[in-house]
This record gives sequence, structure tokens and C-alpha cells, in this order.
Amino acid sequence: MRPQHLVLTALLLTGTASLGWGLWLVTGPHAAGSGGRPPRGDAAQAFLAASPPAGPAEHAEHAAVRPGAGTFTHPAPAATDQADPQALCPDCDIVVITMCSMRRDRIGAYGQIEGLTPNLDALAAQSQRFDNAWSASNFTLAGLTALLTGRFGSSTGVTGWDKGLVADVPTLPEILGFYGYRTGAFTIDAPSGFRPDYGLDRGFQTMQIIPPPRDTPDGRFAGGDIGPGGASARPAATWIAAQDDSGPIFAMFHTRTAHFPFVLEDDTTDPTGVSHALWEAGATGSPGGAGQAMPGTAGGTAQKGVVAMVRDPLQDLTVAKGEAGIEVWKRQYAAAVTRADQDVGVVLQAIQDRGRWDHTIVLVVADHGEALGDHGEILHGDAYWDGVTHIPMLLRVPGLAPQAIPGLVSQVDIAPTLLALIGAVAPAGIDGASMLPLLRGTAPQIRSTTLIEGGVTIQQGSTPRGAVVSPPWVLLRQDRGCGGGAEAPRPAGEPAECLFNLAEDPGETENLVLKHPEVRDQLVARWDAFRASRATQGQTLTLDPSFVDDLHRNGYFLQGEDDPARSQASPAAPAKPPGP
Repeated sequence: MRPQHLVLTALLLTGTASLGWGLWLVTGPHAAGSGGRPPRGDAAQAFLAASPPAGPAEHAEHAAVRPGAGTFTHPAPAATDQADPQALCPDCDIVVITMCSMRRDRIGAYGQIEGLTPNLDALAAQSQRFDNAWSASNFTLAGLTALLTGRFGSSTGVTGWDKGLVADVPTLPEILGFYGYRTGAFTIDAPSGFRPDYGLDRGFQTMQIIPPPRDTPDGRFAGGDIGPGGASARPAATWIAAQDDSGPIFAMFHTRTAHFPFVLEDDTTDPTGVSHALWEAGATGSPGGAGQAMPGTAGGTAQKGVVAMVRDPLQDLTVAKGEAGIEVWKRQYAAAVTRADQDVGVVLQAIQDRGRWDHTIVLVVADHGEALGDHGEILHGDAYWDGVTHIPMLLRVPGLAPQAIPGLVSQVDIAPTLLALIGAVAPAGIDGASMLPLLRGTAPQIRSTTLIEGGVTIQQGSTPRGAVVSPPWVLLRQDRGCGGGAEAPRPAGEPAECLFNLAEDPGETENLVLKHPEVRDQLVARWDAFRASRATQGQTLTLDPSFVDDLHRNGYFLQGEDDPARSQASPAAPAKPPGP
């Protein structure tokens, strides 16, 4: 039975209430011609059908999430499958680069601001450029989980910092391992969620997490010379270079070089004071003290370890300085974008030096963007505006001519696409769709709707926060409000509902929720039906005090030492390793 048929069978068993959304999943994302092949009934299919054991202790219920660098290993699967030799790129290596906080309009290939990203622009000239790609959330953990599983937040339950991936959800590297891929993951020790504590190491035979280098905002206090740049990417490049030609490889690198607070050095000459405040942000331990500069209005979920959306001294300073303050904020972000582009260049050079450039699939995508003052938000995590959720995505496939693709896609479509490209079987029941019909030009779209779920601000009331995108419409549910146009009355604790027509109002300035209640009702019905048929509880985790401190330093959680997210079970967390 084909995976598509398994999806339909499962959805039919859920009852008529969810059938409408279930049929959308089949006729949209899982339409015929998506590039998959019938299951073979061998090792990978047995794995996908089975429920794995609970796994190591760090994934146990209420386990504590702690920071820390290190190398984590898992054995390669004992049995391997053979991919379809008729696939578009059989046995091709796969390299995925995820870029934290990367706005699409700062990449020159998207035609708005040029000169910041020469490596990305060169890659784009050889790639499929997706112009209508959307994140699955507004913060990193949920976005990376969606990418690695092909599932929206409702389907994994990973919608906030205190939720991890449950053991019975297959991941992309796990599946690739059954097809003989050697798998490696690489990042720095900072709050991204790309670490074993959240289950995102599963299937990676090597995961290397290094202390933040001096050329990253996270490592700006590490001491020593900044160097030529690209230090975060060196472990990934080294691993790629060390692999022989005995089988294909899958490497994933997550860069945080463009993440807040952007700066590498102090600048006391800036008359606005914003540059100095960025340097000092999070430098004095747990935030909450009088006058301490801590941006970010976010830091948890509705379940545990949350704070209300509040203003902080750095945001107040930036806004008080008016246009000059915002321009300094944008300038420092732009410099960080260029340094993140250097990270990309290091990885791309490693692929070329290995001599496998013409046999390597390369995907570069943002986990989310950054607000930079749009609609009064300067970071990310508490709203779902276009600058945060409408993301860049580039896919280079050997043999495919570069093109711009206007069709709607999501981060959940990445895993099934990569599997289809090499001739592997995608798991049944995922939310994502293979993008091969778009790549081949055999279909104008693979989906009509996508979801953006989860976040890091406190959520009161019963209404989930997030967004539904169904071009030309987008419906946002967020506490920040809508910024323009009349808002419908809302009970205390419930989010505003903001409806925009992106074709006529790409800047999302006029809320049409009262003018077009029928559109709002249709979008809400789709989202509700999906949640009714697919909602899952994520693994409940406790945030160790040392990890909460890391969140504080990175613009999340605006509480002091009594933060309820702190683990009461582990008062003596291990010391964080020193910088390099």
C-alpha cells in the first residue's frame, strides 16, 4: 500500500469531522506525482511502521534541558535499503544549511537589498528559488522540528521551549540512515533547540555542538581575535571533507551568526546608544534587574516557563531614538547577515573541495526571519508578521536548471522532497508534500494552505496562536494586535485575529477580518479540523536554570531567579564549557 493510501485510511478512521482537512492533505500535499515510490516492505518500512522504544534517559518525561557543548553519537542502522535508481538524484549527497533569523529581503537574490550575501547569491544563481516559502513557526525549535519530521507543530506537539519530540515520530536523518547515508549535524552551544535534549539528534550518527566562537554574537565575550569569520561552520566543513566515497552523506548545519544581539564588538561612538546596548544585552546574568537591557518579548509556552509579553529597556531605547535607533538596529543586523553568509560559504567550499559538487543536493532555508521594527516588533517570537514567517529557501539539485518558483511551500515539505529526490520513501501520515512537481513544472502548486504554529510568549485563554496562509489570504492570531484596520472584540486573554489580502496589501497594513468574516471562518475551520485530526502532545521537558539563563541572554524570558521554568530537581547544573 502506498504511503498516500495509508494517510487516507488513517484519516477516514478519524470521522467525518476531520475528513475535509484529511482530503486536503491527500489531494494537496500528497497528490499523485509527488515523486515517492511504493514501499519495499524492508528495513525502512519496518522502522516507519513500528513505535521505537522510549530512548535514552535524556528524552524521559520531564527531563531537564541543559546547555553544553559536546559530540553526541548514534550507531548507523544495521540494515539498509536501496533507493529507487530512477529517482532524480539517486545516491546524491545532501547538505542542509538552516539560518537563524534570516530575512528573505536581506538576501540579494530576492531582489530587495543587494551586497550582503555574495555566497547565497551565487548559490541562488544555480538553484530553485522559492518565492512563497513559509516557516512552520516563529521560533527555531519548532521550525527545525517541522523541517526534520515533515509535520506541523500540532502534529508533533513541539510548540514551545518546554516540548520535545516524542520517540515515535520518524526524522529525516533516521530514514536516510536506512538508505546507507552517513549523517552529521553541527551547530553551536546556544538556545536553538537543535540538540539531544529536544530529540533532534535522532538519526544523526554524529552531532557536534561547539562553544560559540568569537565571530558570533553568542561568543562575543569569549575573548581572543574575531578571526576571518565562518568559525561556526568549520566543524561541518571538516566532517564533510573527511568522508570517503563509500556511500552518500547527509550533513545539516545550523548557523546562529545572524541572531540577536548581532554585534561582535562594543561601539560607544554610536550617538543613539543602541549599539552599546546590543553589546551589553544579556551580559549581566539573569535579566529582570532595573535598567538591564534585554530585548525579546518572549520566552516560553502556555504550559511551563512562560512570561507575559512586556517591553524591555533595549526596545524602549531603540524606539525612543526614533528612525535613527531603528536604522542602527537594522545596520547591526545587516552586518550579522553578511557574517552568516560567510558560514554558508565555508560549507559550500567544503563540498566543492571534496569533488562532489555535481553530486550534492544543497538546501538553504531560514528557520524564521526577524521583525526589525515592522509593525512595532523588533525581534521574533510573539507575532507572525511577514518579515518573520515568510522565509528564504534555495534548493540546488544537480541537473536542474535554476528557476523562481511561486507556488506555496512550507518547511514541512522539505523532508519529503529530499527523500523523493534520492528515491527514498517518505513516512506515511506526514503533513509535508514533495515539491518535485514544482521542480519539474508538472504542477503549479502542491498545497493550497499552510500553517504557522507555536511561539514563545505566554498564551492565555483557549485559542491557539499562529497563522493560516492560503494565498492571497493570511490569518494571524497574535496577542500583539493587528496594527491597522478595525479589530473584532476579543475576550481578555484571547489573541487578536488579523486578516490580510497579501496580493493587495503585502505590507499587512489593513486588517479585513470584519469586512470578510466568511474568509476568516473558512481559514479557522481548516485549522480547527486539522488540529482535531492531528493534534499530538509533545514530550514534556523542564528547563534547567542554566538553560533558562541562556534563553535570558538571547532575548527570551524576562523574569528573574524565580522563573517557574527552572528545574527544581537539578539545582546544581553542570558548568557551561568555556569558549574556544
